[in-house]
Amino acid sequence: MLLDGLCESLPISVNWYGLESNNYGMREAVEPFTGYEIPEVREVQSSAPLTPNLMLITAPAAVGKSTAAEYMSHYLKCPILDLSHLQVGDGTLDGMASKSLGIRKNAQFQEALVESRATLIVDALDEAEVRSGQANFRAFVRGVADTASQIVGERPSIVILSRAESSRVIQETFDERRIPYAHFEIRPFGKEQSERYLERKVTDVYQNQGKEPLHLKHVQPYGHARDELFAVLASAVTQQRGNFWEDPDVRDFLGYAPVLDVAAEYLAVDNFANLGGSAIGSSSGEGFAHWDLVANVINQLLLREQSKFVAQFREVEEFQRYGNSSLLAILYTPEEQCARLLDYVESMQLDLSMPASLPTTLRECYETAADTQLSNHPFLRGDGWFNVIFRDYVTARAQGSPSTSTAAVKRIRANVLSAQWKHSPMYGFFSFSLGRSASGGKSACHSEDLGALYESFKSACEADDRLITTIGKAGNRLAANFSIVHRGNVGIDPMEFLTYEGTVSIAFPRELSYANIWDIPEVILGGDRPSFKFGPGVYISCADLMVSASELQAYVGRDEAPVLLHVKSLISENVKIQGDVSDVILICEDHLGFPWSKYQRRLDLGGLAADALERKALYLEFRRIVLRFKDAKDGEAAVYQPMMDNLIVGTNRRARTVLDYLQDIGCVKLARSMYLLDLASFAELGISRSQVRDLEMTDAMGKISRDILRYAKRKP
Repeated sequence: MLLDGLCESLPISVNWYGLESNNYGMREAVEPFTGYEIPEVREVQSSAPLTPNLMLITAPAAVGKSTAAEYMSHYLKCPILDLSHLQVGDGTLDGMASKSLGIRKNAQFQEALVESRATLIVDALDEAEVRSGQANFRAFVRGVADTASQIVGERPSIVILSRAESSRVIQETFDERRIPYAHFEIRPFGKEQSERYLERKVTDVYQNQGKEPLHLKHVQPYGHARDELFAVLASAVTQQRGNFWEDPDVRDFLGYAPVLDVAAEYLAVDNFANLGGSAIGSSSGEGFAHWDLVANVINQLLLREQSKFVAQFREVEEFQRYGNSSLLAILYTPEEQCARLLDYVESMQLDLSMPASLPTTLRECYETAADTQLSNHPFLRGDGWFNVIFRDYVTARAQGSPSTSTAAVKRIRANVLSAQWKHSPMYGFFSFSLGRSASGGKSACHSEDLGALYESFKSACEADDRLITTIGKAGNRLAANFSIVHRGNVGIDPMEFLTYEGTVSIAFPRELSYANIWDIPEVILGGDRPSFKFGPGVYISCADLMVSASELQAYVGRDEAPVLLHVKSLISENVKIQGDVSDVILICEDHLGFPWSKYQRRLDLGGLAADALERKALYLEFRRIVLRFKDAKDGEAAVYQPMMDNLIVGTNRRARTVLDYLQDIGCVKLARSMYLLDLASFAELGISRSQVRDLEMTDAMGKISRDILRYAKRKP
């Protein structure tokens, strides 16, 4: 049902009552109401078989409750009591009506209200709760109940619009007094409604820029750009490529008016043909502009919440007495909202700190007001998240914010790495988007966040996808690269992270596959789960390997490279290893006991003692690169060039040397974006790929390692 249909069930006055004064919170929407996209409403609670005395209409923040109040006022020829600028209490409802209408008109209005011949709309209940404090707010609600209990007509005469959380006091009070009421909810826009709303908003943006509304002139290019933008935004919620509007989560997000407002800014351009690539991104997953777009939308919502809070809190009696305008910018900032939201929903017990420069005399009332505002936050639905998009944005932003304390960041990280956290791709994408500098490129993060990023990107992989992970030491920090490969082709551009200075320890909570990790001081495998799983293609070179899981599982597969662990020291306690001996190869300078001794091998590549370690390292890189080639045709094996350069080699100096060596001796060539390994030339080296895989010690292996070392020394 649309809102106009709901209005038909309410009393419609014959004429306007006419306000004597506009200074007491009442107004009438007398002017014709044009350009309004009438929303859908759904019934949440019915009073049947009793006739409701009051109608409650709720919606999340920014859905347009105040605009709906204006529309209903014009439709019903009734006044609006706007609570957004009032300090409410017992008697506010009757008192403001009497002052606004005058004694005589108010008497007529009150009689018509009781007999269901007129309607009173009460707007911004949630804002009044912040401004007035709990005691005064509850007194006001009791006064509303007193008035509503006197209604004897056949229709509800009072309509209250509010966010869901603030409406709970109304519902509890009416239920206690057994006063019948009906509850409706304004729904987000559907596809056609969103398109019409967006068209009007784009017109407004053009007009504000002093430009001609080009989208009304170039309808088809605009429509194509709009649909692509919708598809890109929808890809943050669902993998469905068809009629994604049927997904309720997509509708909740795309049909949200603030999301459409920000989208209008993107669409009001001089040339719609340019709205692809970097401007909008791609719903196929290439590029990151669409994640920047989603992040921008969410940031605008946080700024809107801050603005609404500040507008109410500055009118609080304590602020009027002790505050000043210089404090307003630090109140209820987006970063503070994110920390409070995580603490509220996830029960992280964060050490939330108030704005440092907030006077002591304001702290108690500020905390009360912030808690009240938070319970009505647009990112919430009841006591949980509105959707996972908001959860992951809030988490990524709080985790990367300089204003979040070290202790709070540790609690957030522990939560994200725990078994209870349900990972989604959005945490990783938002972390990448929020952590990038203005010039783009690499994103900044703490090294201990890399394990959570791995889990997040892994959750984006479908059955035929591979997440390729490369992490290496770069000075006193780590460089990490994540890329999703779909059936041999790069399915999403590589995401590069550079950790904060001095952060060089990484932990993976539950599994690891297709990962190349080298020269890391400390790697931890396992978290609060009892087991840790190795998939194929894992290479780890580190100083200290710590296994906190009680069980390791290795499932490599016959045709895949085994797990290769090259460590200086290994720490584990009562660990059990499940997997074939050939699935795990462990190289360690120390003598290891059971069960590690079963998997430990020693390499003796011979040669000069001074070069032994370097030759061993070069040979291990040779092995890692050769095993990445997969049989193609005509006596060749192949690997995708961007995958080799960006993911397998990356910034690894030794790996680049080995690849150049193979090209120099004619074993590898580059053709049509593919590296091709000539199997006949490789066979002339006197070693097979199966021998390379199993690290069999042969004279040919020793010769290859010496040749690569000589090549490395000659290379400029």
